[in-house]
Amino acid sequence: STIVPFSRPPISTRRRRGAGGLRCSLGVGVLAIGLAGVSASPSVSERKAPLGKDGVARTSGTVAPRADVEIAAVEFARTEQPIGVVSRRDDQTLYVIEKPGRIRAYRNGAFDQTPVLDIVARVDSANERGLLGLAFSPLIRDALFIDYTDARGVVLVSEVPFDGRVADISRERVLLRIPKQFNEHNAGTLSFDRKGLLYIAIGDGGSSGDPKGNAQRTDVLLGKVLRIDPKPSAGLPYSIPPENPFAGRATSSLGTVKTVKARPEIIAFGLRNPWRATVDAETGDVWIPDVGESRVEEINRIPTGSSSAFNFGWSLREGRQSFKGPRPKNSVEPVFDYPHADGRCSVVGGVVYRGSAIPALQGRYVFGDVCSGRIQVLDDPVPGRGRASDLGARVSYLTSFGVGPDGELVTTSLEGGLYRLVPAPT
Repeated sequence: STIVPFSRPPISTRRRRGAGGLRCSLGVGVLAIGLAGVSASPSVSERKAPLGKDGVARTSGTVAPRADVEIAAVEFARTEQPIGVVSRRDDQTLYVIEKPGRIRAYRNGAFDQTPVLDIVARVDSANERGLLGLAFSPLIRDALFIDYTDARGVVLVSEVPFDGRVADISRERVLLRIPKQFNEHNAGTLSFDRKGLLYIAIGDGGSSGDPKGNAQRTDVLLGKVLRIDPKPSAGLPYSIPPENPFAGRATSSLGTVKTVKARPEIIAFGLRNPWRATVDAETGDVWIPDVGESRVEEINRIPTGSSSAFNFGWSLREGRQSFKGPRPKNSVEPVFDYPHADGRCSVVGGVVYRGSAIPALQGRYVFGDVCSGRIQVLDDPVPGRGRASDLGARVSYLTSFGVGPDGELVTTSLEGGLYRLVPAPT
């Protein structure tokens, strides 16, 4: 991999590369695109999902042409198919997730020659599969946590010993194994809150329209956000936080969900492919972007301290419109959703900005769209009043947002680029 000097101009001022090879798949979190080793999926014109009764894709808000602040995306490094960046407390290293199955450490202006982790041999990285998630616990310094799909397509969430330089995969401790039939909708985000609880975003298992109905079932883990304590307990490799909605309860009957034994790991359901869900480090709010099927992208939020399980509606709803049926009882509408228009087709979350270099973004949720590459900020996170603004920067093949060791925003491109988000030159 080569390092690109910091002095390169922002991508918004350069010609975007490889646009002719792009085919947006609306069933993806990481888009399946026409690059080597990544297969294309059906385009929006090939999808036949139903609209609302009047054939209109209704959304909650609009995107203004410009925000009250403009930023630039400045490329500072390159590597192979980066799909996530993570930092940890008291460490000046940026950890980069490579989809084929590596974690690389970027420090002092260069990548370490030896990867932190290399599990390419055990990862299926075809299409939407791969090494998809990485997180560091605020309470456990000698381990890292990963989310990946193995050779059989099973989603694994594991704890791996880590000495600050190299992770020891031979001592992997698997916390969860989640089998799934199709190769799409793996989600893969891992995020810790300040109490050391681990949040896991998992897609509905794939294929068009959630044919197994996984998202609306509370007896399966697909189409959910899960919350666990990674400490073993009661014969399990993890513990169930007592504040989880289904902890200690045998059944659930929320909305259209029949009375069944509910999985106590679940804190939210009714999700299709929650790509890059995150926990706001300051407030504890959980932000959940969900990739739509054919017409609408959405952003959801679980306020901190919530005790009920949140049902976000899929696959009966897509955003604010009907997909297969009426809105489920007690379901929650997105705080913002937008139609597939102006080149947009697949939402990419997204973090609440807590840095200092761009004061106007303080406390606001920054997100993007993988097809258009547009980086935006959510101006009003109240359901029904959602509005977002364009920040003026674009990243080709945008795949994720993260926070660097300095607290500032970093984005990734599946083409290989890592970008710092900085105030636009005046």
